[in-house]
Amino acid sequence: MTDVMESEQQAKIFAALADPVRLRIVRELMDGSEHTGTAIAQELGISLALFCHHSRILVESGVAFKRKEAQTAYLRANRRLIVDCMKTLLA
Repeated sequence: MTDVMESEQQAKIFAALADPVRLRIVRELMDGSEHTGTAIAQELGISLALFCHHSRILVESGVAFKRKEAQTAYLRANRRLIVDCMKTLLA
């Protein structure tokens, strides 16, 4: 991956994490397990609609993975991407 492509990907990741609500969602997901959108919304005290808005941005940036089962959406963090992104800042 070129430096320009890597920088663009990093910018997307940091933009996704720049919002306080999305950062709180990612913190919930960093335990490595899947969480339902409903459970995260309840835990953070936000509406399911607001959670859906923010989760879409997290998935589009690659920060989270989404899996649907019937009407239930499950999210989990892309821990490898997040850790690798942070490591490049320290290199």
